[in-house]
Amino acid sequence: MPHAFEAREVGRLFVRVLLSVVLCGALVLGPSGPLFSQEPPPEFELPDVISPARRPQPASASPASVSVITAAELRRLGVRTAGEAIAFLPEVAARAYGGAGGLITPSIRGSSAEQVLVLLDGVPLNGVFAGTVDLGTIPIDDIERIEVLRGPFSAIYGSGAMGGVISIVTRRRAPDAATVGGGSFGLLSLGISGGGGARLTLRYDAASGERPNSDLRSGYFSLRLGDAAPGRRWDLSLTGSAGSRGSPGSTFWPSPLARQEDARLAAAFTVEQERGTTTDRLRLTVHRENLAFRDPLWWIDDSHTGTAWAAEWQRTARISASRVVALGADAQLQHLRSTSVGERSATVGALYVQDDRVLGPRLLLSAGLRADLHSVYGAQINPRAGLVYFLRPDLRLRLAAGRTFRGPTMADLYYPFDGFAVGNPALRPEHAWSVDAGLEASLGPRATARATVFWSDVRDLILWVPDAFFVFSPQNVGAASLRGASVEFEGAINTVWHLRASSTWLAATDTATGLDLPNRARHSAALALSAALPRGASATASMVLVGARFADTANTVTLPAYVSVGLAAQVPLNAGSALRLSIQNLLDARYEPVQGYPAPGRTLMVEYVLRR
Repeated sequence: MPHAFEAREVGRLFVRVLLSVVLCGALVLGPSGPLFSQEPPPEFELPDVISPARRPQPASASPASVSVITAAELRRLGVRTAGEAIAFLPEVAARAYGGAGGLITPSIRGSSAEQVLVLLDGVPLNGVFAGTVDLGTIPIDDIERIEVLRGPFSAIYGSGAMGGVISIVTRRRAPDAATVGGGSFGLLSLGISGGGGARLTLRYDAASGERPNSDLRSGYFSLRLGDAAPGRRWDLSLTGSAGSRGSPGSTFWPSPLARQEDARLAAAFTVEQERGTTTDRLRLTVHRENLAFRDPLWWIDDSHTGTAWAAEWQRTARISASRVVALGADAQLQHLRSTSVGERSATVGALYVQDDRVLGPRLLLSAGLRADLHSVYGAQINPRAGLVYFLRPDLRLRLAAGRTFRGPTMADLYYPFDGFAVGNPALRPEHAWSVDAGLEASLGPRATARATVFWSDVRDLILWVPDAFFVFSPQNVGAASLRGASVEFEGAINTVWHLRASSTWLAATDTATGLDLPNRARHSAALALSAALPRGASATASMVLVGARFADTANTVTLPAYVSVGLAAQVPLNAGSALRLSIQNLLDARYEPVQGYPAPGRTLMVEYVLRR
């Protein structure tokens, strides 16, 4: 059983991490450059990251802890979906329930999947019924970048961002391309994309599966178009997916005849207008998700169709050369039609403000406040504040604190009494106070090192607990402490080598018992080393390590640590075609990311890509 991760150990670790980063920066950069006070104050509007403030801003001017994976890196890694990609980021876990057709849900800093807000071109994908997102249904072909924002951001995004935000942005422009591929376990992949003023992507995936009743048939499409003129632009994003898959269940409770069908449609229409120093943005979105599960052995035939219509407006004003203020309003209508929950609706309204300003030649301040009003569980007020202090132009200290929350899902509130479970309309939202601090160093023009410590005190956790008659219902009975530290390096070592490496230490404990929360590893690490080879070829070696973790709340069942090694390569054949090869779980390791759901063995995938 792992020892308790005491606060003093986190402090000692952070000191060692800070010293390591500073020493690394000194060795790489040599003597210190000019003081920041001798340079112009930092600007806020460079298009580096979008998610921390819901508008473009340089990562160096944000107190947020954020990592970005670009389209080029996604291709080098050899991953197939967004769910596989996030496993390479610090403080992030991807919980995979099987192979190609298995569910992949995210966790950030020990959060549950429901506590991570997932956006696709600004559209919230968290389902109305269960509040989770399967990241295994989003292929990388169409992704321009993935931004993972860690920490307290309910002051900007509202419910669901307790652990953080995963923002996925699709491509606006890319060369015309066609892809055909195949591999282990009956994997088949077909894709085509292109267009002039509009970009259209179509993809089909199939697999026979590594376990009985684990086959997959799925399709995906994406349409992106827009136009820009001086001072004005508009953008339309439309994505959809549909799939049919076997649901084999766990190894200790198999379901050999169960089937799942799922479909998703996400649309966003955005208009942005610039008038001098003010920018207005209006975005209209709709997200519709259908889930159907059937298991004739247990007489189960459930379906859930959830739809969320939303409108958001934001005005960003540059008050002065050193101050930017964003004011916004959101409104959302949620509707659910379910065979188990019935027909339910809810409305949400919110107002928020964020103030970013330069307080001095070295110091930036960011403060925000958001008020949400939900028709079922009432009002929530969430503040947030952060500082960025530049020790040198290439070395900055970040500090952020705030309150976050997650409202109960429709399943939590209204699940019907069926002899085993019943919902609870009196539930209160989960909430937490969170703090994180980090040191970030720019190691040359194309590399960054980060060290971070974080802590969250979570209250009113929603847990499904049994009564005296073993009927389960959700109750606000839990509290948890989430604390840890991470280090990360990302960037080019030289003109040939690119490295992404990270390590995370996490202590996620039940406050009442002091026991670990299940499925939270104390230690995890990831590494991806890529080489740019002659004639446009590339090769990448990768590794994901997940430490031992408990599978139950009583901490009596331990899942062993595991290491998964991968290789990927891309070889140009001529001016317009290339061959891509990837091998996942190269060492054919046997492990269970989640208890009862074994990972597939060694998996080979070969793809032929033709570009115009």
